[in-house]
Amino acid sequence: MKIYTRFYRSLWLCVLVALLPLNAQAQNLYLRYEAKWGGFHVADFALSLITDGDTFENRFHLESRGMTRYFTNLSAIATSRGHVISPPKAFNGTDSVGSAAASMALSETYVAQTYRTEYTNKKHFRWVDIAFGNAGEAAKAVTGTAPTPGREDRWNPAEKGPEVLEKVEPEFRTGVNDPITLIPQIISIVKAHLSGGPETGIAKGFDGRRRFDMEITHLGAVKRTVAGVLHETYRVRVTPNPVAGFKNKHKTLWNNSQYDFYLSRDGRFAPLQIVPVNHGPVLTMVAECSQECEIKAEED
Repeated sequence: MKIYTRFYRSLWLCVLVALLPLNAQAQNLYLRYEAKWGGFHVADFALSLITDGDTFENRFHLESRGMTRYFTNLSAIATSRGHVISPPKAFNGTDSVGSAAASMALSETYVAQTYRTEYTNKKHFRWVDIAFGNAGEAAKAVTGTAPTPGREDRWNPAEKGPEVLEKVEPEFRTGVNDPITLIPQIISIVKAHLSGGPETGIAKGFDGRRRFDMEITHLGAVKRTVAGVLHETYRVRVTPNPVAGFKNKHKTLWNNSQYDFYLSRDGRFAPLQIVPVNHGPVLTMVAECSQECEIKAEED
């Protein structure tokens, strides 16, 4: 089962970074993705980005497929909520500002307030709640489990929780966002570069157990054929860097997990395809829905 544990971690990491580069200005996006590894269909997931004025709610739903489903029975959902800080008027292009700082503040800042993820596997149902508090406060995370119906014998009561997750030091839990809220924040880095800012930038993430940085590097405009269609895209490299809360074996996984994103150049920055630099699943956007994309479990 260790190979499938490694697979799950690789898939989850890929999905995490795949969620990142979406247009911060777009409202109510409902997207569906397909994950393939070595040509095998291993997962489907849906992402919903809903913005209402200066607040947002983002939702994510993943279902494993094929042999991955058989060995892991993995399903996952997540919801993040927070608020949006708009850039000052001077940084919106209405005033002439010649400072270097202006080019770094051309886009909105998304600030997470709450985050919850739930997943089930062969053993149990687990949840993680994160409260991010006010500016300058360290995020606080709590987790717990419950037995999966029919698999109570595989559940470890010692893990039932709720357990407060405090292994990451407070200084590493301050000024961070949850994995989904990184979505619009990282695209702001890309947009700032396209407006004259630096080619690279860092976004800080925290998933309840681990603190990590996402290094974003714009590699230029390229043509990319996706699903038989030629697209004009931006090529962006996303490099996850572990910071705190990682076991050594997990650091090795994260340190070798760069991905190239091919983002549409139609003003929406939609990720059309995500390709690992070394190894991992390839993610392809297969549909844009008029409402939240439905992802069914294979058993349904």
